[in-house]
Amino acid sequence: MNKTNERFHNLLALFDTLRLEGSITQAELKDRMQLQASTVSYLVNDLRHKGLVVNSKKNIQSVKVGKPGQLLELDNEYAYFLGLYLEETFIDAHIIGIADVEIFSQRIPLEEGSPSELPNQIIKIIENLRSLYGNIRGVGIAVKSVVDRKGNISSFKRTYMATEGPRVWSIEGFSTIIRNAFEDLLIVIENDANCAATYCQAITKHIHGNFMTVLVNNNPFGIGCGLVVNDKLFRGGNGAAGEIFFTDRTIQNLIEQQKNGHAPTEIIRLLKDAIVKGIYMMDPEVVYLSGSLFSHTDDETHQEILQTFKGLPYPIHILVEAHYSLPAKGAVLLAVDEYISDLIATMDRR
Repeated sequence: MNKTNERFHNLLALFDTLRLEGSITQAELKDRMQLQASTVSYLVNDLRHKGLVVNSKKNIQSVKVGKPGQLLELDNEYAYFLGLYLEETFIDAHIIGIADVEIFSQRIPLEEGSPSELPNQIIKIIENLRSLYGNIRGVGIAVKSVVDRKGNISSFKRTYMATEGPRVWSIEGFSTIIRNAFEDLLIVIENDANCAATYCQAITKHIHGNFMTVLVNNNPFGIGCGLVVNDKLFRGGNGAAGEIFFTDRTIQNLIEQQKNGHAPTEIIRLLKDAIVKGIYMMDPEVVYLSGSLFSHTDDETHQEILQTFKGLPYPIHILVEAHYSLPAKGAVLLAVDEYISDLIATMDRR
């Protein structure tokens, strides 16, 4: 690796460490990144010069003898990012700073209308939030659709119950319409389960390099699977990796008919065979169950769900945050990653 590429990767690693830890001393960064103190100092100064790194106002807690070091952190106000999770009847919106501190969240009902009207509704939401938060530099959108390796989709499918039965909307050119409306904004569009896996990776601080996230939502019902391999989101050759439920007609009927009346434990039992097949195919270190199906269930129900997989030689954990939409937050992380990568690539060596 040449010096330019080495510096680029070190700056990215420094940014990632600061985002994961929240606040950390330069000495701790040296130990964490396994670099020389002088190298870390140069890297910190580069990001500080750009305005990304500031001294933290938090009090340091140290048991070491001597003067404690200065805590460093990312300046959350440097840039905001908007995360949107598109569901059938609503959009979860989250505005999060570059340091991964949330500024705003709202569940926005979707108006009924024709398929062609949905992109315009999304555009209006983005325009409205940009008018309130002018520091938004990028938008991450989590969609219930396969997204190709370049981040493009040819359609966005929206399944909902109409009077005549379940209907599926197909919106051609969805991603192009959104991108063309905001040429000055970074737009990242990704499958919702992949976004959820990205967020699980962040909140567990990358402790597992190979894992599987099963996303199960209710009201409206939806399922998906995101894979992380060698600490990287694995999309496959065409962006469809993790579509373990696609070939099961029984599960597809649940989606199309929007069976929201099933109890959480019953739904997991219906999904169990497909999940287990996916687990043995991937051989992950750990499996995370996430999504709104688990957000409002009690500990007893969580234990009943986990008992469904009793005897399986893989650890399975339920990972939820009631207040947050995991796909929306994961979409923000993906947008931030692309934004900071582009930013660091243009930084001159001082």
